[in-house]
Amino acid sequence: MIENYKGWDIALTWNEKSFIKLNQGEKSFDISQKWVGIDLMGHKIYGSSLKEIRHIIDYPNLYNN
Repeated sequence: MIENYKGWDIALTWNEKSFIKLNQGEKSFDISQKWVGIDLMGHKIYGSSLKEIRHIIDYPNLYNN
């Protein structure tokens, strides 16, 4: 856990959608990192940065569920 923000535990985690790219016959791994926020009820939100996660928590109506 990186921090607790308004009841949400925010952490940096590996993206579940990791994939392998093939470039000129060589295998290269393109694994992006994502941020995840989990509340006390177990609801999860994902974002590309800590700032985005905080924004989603502050303004949930701006984001699709």
